[in-house]
Amino acid sequence: MVRSGLQQDVINLYREGMRIALSKPPQIRPAFLLHLRYNFRNPPLKQRDYVAIEHQLRKMSKTLEMLSDASVQRISVSDEMEAWWAKEVSRARDRNVEEKEEKDQVKKTNTQGRDRDQFGGKLPGHGGT
Repeated sequence: MVRSGLQQDVINLYREGMRIALSKPPQIRPAFLLHLRYNFRNPPLKQRDYVAIEHQLRKMSKTLEMLSDASVQRISVSDEMEAWWAKEVSRARDRNVEEKEEKDQVKKTNTQGRDRDQFGGKLPGHGGT
């Protein structure tokens, strides 16, 4: 997959943040990881909003530079961040349950073994033939 320079910058900055978070003591790592995830997802930006993305990159770069210092041993996590993370986790669990239910459904097949319900009895793009 070919990525633009801006996409590569975002990925590299996120990886740097992960390295910094994983370099911290295990008991405080979750707070650093939550802070990193939250700040990369909020505010939600559109792909074509280059100015806002570049601004967020500069802002996160400065934040990560500050957090990379060995003397930084704690980070504050707001209630908003924790609520956001709880919502993300529940959304992912709901998605997993839906996927599991889809896999568990039994498909009806006719005698020739063709799936009758696959496209509602019609083939897409073939005028229903």
